Amino acid sequence: MICRSCVGEVEELLLHTRGVIRAKVSYLKGQAQLEYDPELVSLDDVQKRLAENGYQSGDRGLSGLALDGVCLVLTLLLTWLLLGGSHHSMELGDSAGFGAAFLLGLMTSPHCLGMCGGILLGNCAQSRFPAIASFAYNGGRVLSYTAIGGIFGALGTVIAYSMSVKSMVFTMVGLAVILIGLNLWGLQPGLSVLIVSQPSFCQLPTKTRKRFAGRPLVIGLLTGLMPCGSLYAMWLHAVSGGSAAYGAESMLAFALGTAPLLFLLGALGALIPKKWNKYFLKASAVLVTSMGLKMLITGLRML
Repeated sequence: MICRSCVGEVEELLLHTRGVIRAKVSYLKGQAQLEYDPELVSLDDVQKRLAENGYQSGDRGLSGLALDGVCLVLTLLLTWLLLGGSHHSMELGDSAGFGAAFLLGLMTSPHCLGMCGGILLGNCAQSRFPAIASFAYNGGRVLSYTAIGGIFGALGTVIAYSMSVKSMVFTMVGLAVILIGLNLWGLQPGLSVLIVSQPSFCQLPTKTRKRFAGRPLVIGLLTGLMPCGSLYAMWLHAVSGGSAAYGAESMLAFALGTAPLLFLLGALGALIPKKWNKYFLKASAVLVTSMGLKMLITGLRML
């Protein structure tokens, strides 16, 4: 188990195994305790079922507490590397800002899967050519994100930005991204109430999904208006640039960063093993938190 969401999955697997009566799983200890009927199931059968779903059991391995400690060290190390000694890597006019926006999009793409993976699969699964449908959907997203970034960037032209205001904006963006990372990490379950949940738009009924299956481009365009913590953070960043061009380019870089994983899900969703999800989630949590810390420190350095 490498993340706290693994606890629920392991418990569900155990409790849905014939012969298992009770199961209690601890992420921090890396242990599972169960009560079972040996006449109906053996311990080897249980271990085999867990292994088939990506959860190897044995005497070796890190506990959840030790794993989180390692990930915390990696997060701080990555934050230091991202800062790279530059105090202004995300300031207006610095091309590194666009690279950071692309990286942020790349690292938050697992979050995007949780938000709109259902609607993406709903469009692609019923298409004769899933790869084309996925490309159209993501193309619509990229166009929509870029246009909205231009709008927010244009709003920045009518707002006077002092260095202290820029510092506040970048600090707020950093805090928002850190919050997303901690929520992905699962360090504090209470944080989930502060994150925008999957909207009803992503939970289209089957008949509606079928109706729009031939128009993934339109659906992709509409997702640019979807409430999302990552988008909120990037909108603030677009406004802080003070120009429509900067806002559009920043959102374009962010959208392009989110596209690869979403495209693969749409084109090859049925072929991607579900047991890989936990690795994507843990890596995303570490990288998103690192990006948030980097933005936060950048904002504080502007003071």
